[in-house]
Amino acid sequence: MIYRLVVLLLITAVVAAVGAGVLLLGVGRLCRPDEVCIREWLSATSGWAAAIVALPTILYLSRQVRDADRHQKTSFALQVRRHEILATRTRDIACLAIALLDPYLRNIPEGRAPDIRDVDKETVEGIVHHLRDTTISTFEGEIANPMVMTAYATSVIIEKGYNGDDHAAFAAPDLAKSFFENIAKQAESYLSGMKAITGSG
Repeated sequence: MIYRLVVLLLITAVVAAVGAGVLLLGVGRLCRPDEVCIREWLSATSGWAAAIVALPTILYLSRQVRDADRHQKTSFALQVRRHEILATRTRDIACLAIALLDPYLRNIPEGRAPDIRDVDKETVEGIVHHLRDTTISTFEGEIANPMVMTAYATSVIIEKGYNGDDHAAFAAPDLAKSFFENIAKQAESYLSGMKAITGSG
């Protein structure tokens, strides 16, 4: 609205200046007798008027470009921060789950395969809880490279093995540890990569 007013005032000023020049000085002082004076003056004025009209539009568009650029940078920064938090939480959950499994895995007699049925119920429930944490599933969906088995599928195998429903699932402790090690490694890799890109840390 204000741009239109400015443009209108500038055009009015130019027309008034030309009109005043013609009235005060006379056509003869502004043009030679053999020239078509009005047409020449109007022709010259139209170029300046076009530039004056275009200037506010150019300024407005440049401001829009600056605002869009700032918005894009802000959105990118927020997304990076969100993913950094997600990767950090995923890595921490994975490390916690590995810490739950390690005491059992270290105490398996040599030559004997791990059996999920030997793990205490509280540990099994803790592992299943971590595998079904929405943090892990969000990380899998937004950041992680596709894995052979998802966290949820791993949790189902652990439950089946613990309940004795599936003999092939008795080796679930190794499967769970492998899953958590893989996802922790991916989370750490993402965090390292983002630090290199953003120059933070």
